[in-house]
Amino acid sequence: MRRWGFALALLASWTILLLWAARIEWSSPFSPAAQREFPGDDFSAVFGGASADKDRLRVTATGNDFTSLQSLRPSDIDAERFTTLRYRFAGFPHTLELSLVFRTAGSPEDVAISLPWPGNATHTFDLSQVPEWRGRIVEIGFAEFPTAQLVPPAQGFKPFEIVEAGLWSRSWRGDLAALATDWFAAWPWTQRSVHALGRDTDTPRERSLVLCVAIAAALALVLSLLLFGWRDRRFAVTTAVTIAVAWLALDLVWQIGLWGRMQTTRAVYAPLSWAERQDTVADTDIVAAADRLRRILRGEPETSRILVYTGAGQGYELLRLIWHVLPLNAAVYANANGFGEALPEGCLIVFFNSDDWKTNPNMRRLLAHSEHLASSASILGDSFENDAIVVFRFRHGR
Repeated sequence: MRRWGFALALLASWTILLLWAARIEWSSPFSPAAQREFPGDDFSAVFGGASADKDRLRVTATGNDFTSLQSLRPSDIDAERFTTLRYRFAGFPHTLELSLVFRTAGSPEDVAISLPWPGNATHTFDLSQVPEWRGRIVEIGFAEFPTAQLVPPAQGFKPFEIVEAGLWSRSWRGDLAALATDWFAAWPWTQRSVHALGRDTDTPRERSLVLCVAIAAALALVLSLLLFGWRDRRFAVTTAVTIAVAWLALDLVWQIGLWGRMQTTRAVYAPLSWAERQDTVADTDIVAAADRLRRILRGEPETSRILVYTGAGQGYELLRLIWHVLPLNAAVYANANGFGEALPEGCLIVFFNSDDWKTNPNMRRLLAHSEHLASSASILGDSFENDAIVVFRFRHGR
């Protein structure tokens, strides 16, 4: 009887935990009371090229910036009523990321929310966690772009189809489906993926799978202790089995997610030879800037000190530029106290995607006696006023 009681209590507690994780509203029906369905051909291309094909929209080309966008203007969509998004694509490549884009009547600004990689299955997303999903929806669509920091923009796109999309009112079925998508669907790589202690995306997410598995394991141990006692052999067996199953379940989900992300890498690099892989990088614009800087500095001694400066919010791009110009003696020029610190005489200051050299008064004073290398006799260069790279040789005032 105690074994049966343990099994029933465990099943009941885990069911309640699952409903809590899915944020189920007890007053909601099991199936959605209201649905709005949009076949793929209801969408039209905003950026890129697309054509309708048997109730689907086949996306065949990107816009000038390698981004594609398809949207529609629905009628009578109240965000508070329709909180569950359903979407299905066909042939969606591993090299693209997907975002939901929408506008409301109260705000003319577009809002973009990252979505899990759609594959060929139907996925569900809970929009009630998105703060901007409020009021009347006047436009909704999907945007696709190459996976950041991993896929070269020109190589990311392959044709795919939008099969259908839909909006549901709140329901148990929709909440549970959204939880399953969040936990088990493939999320793309981000800059934080390799070292994030928590979620590696800013997209509103469901409750953590790790937290729920930990609570489930703790419930099993507590019930076993209450029913069998800590001296009983069955408690020891339950403890060992619970810990092993919890860890294996988490590891399996992590391995599935890793496998999905690795498909992106394989899609980019598997068809290439080793020599081609070496020259294939995602940040092609930064590589071009690094090559330009090497050409500008081709006559400089290897020991020349190079300090690279960029605008706010470009820390990643700055570090990548320094990486790409190795083995040049380059470092970040960052001064928390302003621009007045003493710099080595004759060092090179490189401005990357920044016009502070001509718009910032402090920087202009610092460079008052420096040589703009566009006209320097020691280095041949073009006019860099509209270029991503601008170089000065620093000189102290006399």
